[in-house]
Amino acid sequence: MTISTLTKRQSLKKPPFCTSDILVFDAAVKIAEIDVNALAVVDDGVLVGIITDHDVIRCLADTGGEFKSQRVADWMSKQVITCSQSTEMTKALNLMAGRGIRHLVVVDGKRPLTVISSKELLTSVHENDELEIRVLQDLARVTQGSVA
Repeated sequence: MTISTLTKRQSLKKPPFCTSDILVFDAAVKIAEIDVNALAVVDDGVLVGIITDHDVIRCLADTGGEFKSQRVADWMSKQVITCSQSTEMTKALNLMAGRGIRHLVVVDGKRPLTVISSKELLTSVHENDELEIRVLQDLARVTQGSVA
């Protein structure tokens, strides 16, 4: 199963993007509004970073009263790990685990499409496993019935 399975589900949501010049506070509001945990930071169509809920919390903890004046550019991760829609879900999970990250930006060439989380990937893989188990159980019942 590939990442495209998830991107099709997400197509109804607003794209989880922001620009590097907005305030971290505004990025936090957008994260809450569209119910995600990370935003791809895109300037003039180019992926320049990613800001996560943890980055927002770190910004608040480190800056206190200055939080509302902080820019995304100063708190985002600039080295973004990406994958394509054709990436296998298990490969994406291994990539996340190996890098110690919870989010990947899905790209088409260099164009960012969306952000996926490890939680979304694990949920999708689990749903697929449950479906496979049900199919195998049904096959076993049919086989048992034809043997008897």
